[in-house]
Amino acid sequence: MRSIEEQCRILKAIGHPYRMEIILGLKKDGCNVTAIQKKLGIPQPTISHHLMVLKNLGILRNRRVGKKICYCVEMEEVKEILKLLAGD
Repeated sequence: MRSIEEQCRILKAIGHPYRMEIILGLKKDGCNVTAIQKKLGIPQPTISHHLMVLKNLGILRNRRVGKKICYCVEMEEVKEILKLLAGD
């Protein structure tokens, strides 16, 4: 069971508009920073910062595919929150 403080950090992280857009995009399929940048039109350093925040909290995980690093949503609680928000 996660502490209240950890739960609040997770909710705060996914509550940021850019991070929510990143998570929603990754929910469908994992992708790399370049693909995220093209999809959202956000500068690469900004995307990298937000990915780092999400990864450090365990919300995302990454894996290397050739020269690219692909990200996907890892945390089950966040997947459930996204389902609730989407009305699934």
